[in-house]
Amino acid sequence: MRSSKSYSVVIDAGLFLVTVFPHPYQDAVHSLWRQWIEEQRPLCAPHLWVAEVTSGLRRAIWERILTPAEAERALNRMLQLPITFIPDTTLAQSALIWAGRLRQKRAYDAFYLALAERLSVEFWSTDRRLIARAHQLGVTWAHWVGEHTDFPQ
Repeated sequence: MRSSKSYSVVIDAGLFLVTVFPHPYQDAVHSLWRQWIEEQRPLCAPHLWVAEVTSGLRRAIWERILTPAEAERALNRMLQLPITFIPDTTLAQSALIWAGRLRQKRAYDAFYLALAERLSVEFWSTDRRLIARAHQLGVTWAHWVGEHTDFPQ
């Protein structure tokens, strides 16, 4: 897996949502975003990312964490991010295989792993269990944001 600063990083939707409302790893995520910008590392995600962020914002409205206006501002900010979106149709077969390897009922998370594998780049997630399962399979290029903090793991 390449680690040079010129290579892309695949990010899950949680890496944006954590910047919008309070989260224990918010500082770590902000630090990662700054690092990637400074290193000029292109960010990539499957098209599914937009739907997941939008759904997360809607849930935050429903749970009264965000007002509709705050969620709309966050959505507009998200739509301006320099993220390259890869069509889900090109990842579906690999995602189905990944979901099986991860022993998951649904394949959403598997799209991120399929994309990172295809691009031979790092994948960063806020989902600790997903990354733990990937590590059990020997995946060394998947990272949990908690690895980038001073907090106890």
